[in-house]
Amino acid sequence: MSKLTAHLLMLIAAFIWGTTFVAQTTGMDTIGPITFTTARYFIGAIVLLPLAFYERRKLDLMIHLREDGRLRLQVLGLGVMMFGGIALQQTALLYTQVANAAFLTALYVPAVPIFLWLILRQPVAGRIWLALLLSLVGSWLLSGTASLLSQWGDFLVAVGALFWAGHIILIGIVMAKLKTPFQFAFTQNCLCVLFGLLPTVLLEGPALADFWPVLPELLYAGVFSVGIAYTLQMMAQGYASTTLAAFILSLESVFAALSGWLLLDQGLSLIAVSGCGLIFAAIIIADVFPDSWFRRPASSRP
Repeated sequence: MSKLTAHLLMLIAAFIWGTTFVAQTTGMDTIGPITFTTARYFIGAIVLLPLAFYERRKLDLMIHLREDGRLRLQVLGLGVMMFGGIALQQTALLYTQVANAAFLTALYVPAVPIFLWLILRQPVAGRIWLALLLSLVGSWLLSGTASLLSQWGDFLVAVGALFWAGHIILIGIVMAKLKTPFQFAFTQNCLCVLFGLLPTVLLEGPALADFWPVLPELLYAGVFSVGIAYTLQMMAQGYASTTLAAFILSLESVFAALSGWLLLDQGLSLIAVSGCGLIFAAIIIADVFPDSWFRRPASSRP
């Protein structure tokens, strides 16, 4: 696969993930956020099942899970982090706009190295602190002038971003042990379904007829976002330029804002757009730019 093809596949994945925010919003017309999340990941698990079985022929995750208690806890943590992040994000979309949800979710990018510093004492590059400052200012501009209801939604998304940061860290840990991305993805999807079943039944109690009006949204979020986009990323990641791939995937929030504007007529004030711009700059600084760009050049004096 050429780099151009790999980058194009990643751009398609970012587009799917960005536009999925619209499906998540309109998909709650007849069902609640936890119901949507549970159904979405049930569909996603079905889509990933053949890929997980194919991958299993080379390396069986279940054998390692039976033998390694720590790995079992880490995989359970993957499910907890993913369910926490997506459930908070999905609930927040009841109160806030698509652009807010997308850009505030992206705060996990600068949050990951901060978590690694707090938990594992890994050193933090100077650019990360700059990215953190920009993201905090951008978040304030994005939601500071909004209504209290919208601010509540923004708060839920921001808390969800912390779950996504924890999820990214755990993925790095488990993938360093076993290169089984589709089996890990299938397992965490199943865990999300298990975690969502009880609150779906007890708190939201949907009827079967409630699912039909939002079936297109569920299929888009489950088949395209969880299944196809994730597969495209896995296919392309080994062939893409690391720096450019990070930038392309960061465009997810831009696609989300554009789709919210075009499909849901969700406009943003100039101040909110400025906030989005600062958060996007923070993502690029944290994820794309090399550390050397932020170091003081060595003196040429003897």
